[in-house]
Amino acid sequence: MLEHCPRCANLQLRDCLDATELYGNYLYVTPDSRVLQEHYEQLHQYLTARGYLAPHGFVLEVGSNVGLLLQYLQRKGFKVLGIDAAANICRMARDAGVNTICEFLGVTSARAIRDTYGMPDLLIARHCLAHNADPHAMIAAAAELLDKSAHLVIENAYALNTVENNEFDQIYHEHMFYYSVRSMQTLLASHGMHLVDVFLTPVHGGSIVFIAKRKSPDDHIAPEVESLAVREDQALTATAFERFAANAAGIRRSLRTLITELTSRGHDIYTYGATAKGNTLLNYVGLTREDIRYCVDSTTIKQGKYLPQSRIEIISEESAYARAPDYFLLTAWNYKEEIIAKVRQAGNRRSRFILPIPSVHIV
Repeated sequence: MLEHCPRCANLQLRDCLDATELYGNYLYVTPDSRVLQEHYEQLHQYLTARGYLAPHGFVLEVGSNVGLLLQYLQRKGFKVLGIDAAANICRMARDAGVNTICEFLGVTSARAIRDTYGMPDLLIARHCLAHNADPHAMIAAAAELLDKSAHLVIENAYALNTVENNEFDQIYHEHMFYYSVRSMQTLLASHGMHLVDVFLTPVHGGSIVFIAKRKSPDDHIAPEVESLAVREDQALTATAFERFAANAAGIRRSLRTLITELTSRGHDIYTYGATAKGNTLLNYVGLTREDIRYCVDSTTIKQGKYLPQSRIEIISEESAYARAPDYFLLTAWNYKEEIIAKVRQAGNRRSRFILPIPSVHIV
């Protein structure tokens, strides 16, 4: 159940899972993709050009996963440190040469980091603040870690993109909050912090990058902060949420009809991407291994397993290329250009691609 508070603009799940249950043995490994490498470059250029990150500064990333962003910043000459709650993921990061603390970020761990490593110039939280039931704990930790000149960078899927682009598959157990400028301003204000800048990026189907700091009277606030907030006030209405729900139901009908028609004609279909959003889509539409033969994913630790409820077997990209289907259902639609290019470069000119978002269509 997704709930919206008109007073503080917060959009969140009604029920949130326990963090230890989610991250005790985490299977999501950040892909080493061209799209993300380009995004890291965009982040670096923006933060340095606007003076939020000085050369050779100290960067701490929370939810750092296997450390791909931190590896990028290391090559640029920055001192880096990661903190992540998943023990198996932390081991992979350390093996890759990224110093990573295996723990949740809270006030206690923040003080330990400050005492051992010093205060970071930049704290980055990419696609993780929305993934825990108590975002106040992480913001309180940031306020503890950062001095008045340091900055906090928060990146998450943007509530406005989610609603306007019919991205209902982004709504699942791990995504507990769906942030907007207004809701982020409310959250930060309760910890003596505020937004000073914001920009949009197409990564993951449309994300927002919030740049915040401890509040000071002489802080410059970029005009984009208020302009986006005003647009949200106009766009995130009760009517918009009703339309979002109706569009989701329409996509379910269209995709179910298309898959039924294709399989009845003897066409083979694989889904591409063993993702949480993919499982949300498949289970909402009611697709199973009776409809989709395999799920293709490049993450080794997922291969040989089965998608929950649909029971579709996960295979490697190499296996999929060796026995190519007629159609790939791109559940990892946020990487569509990269996936299509990869399939074509493997010599497959025959398979076509079904895109479910923002509307069902074939390319």
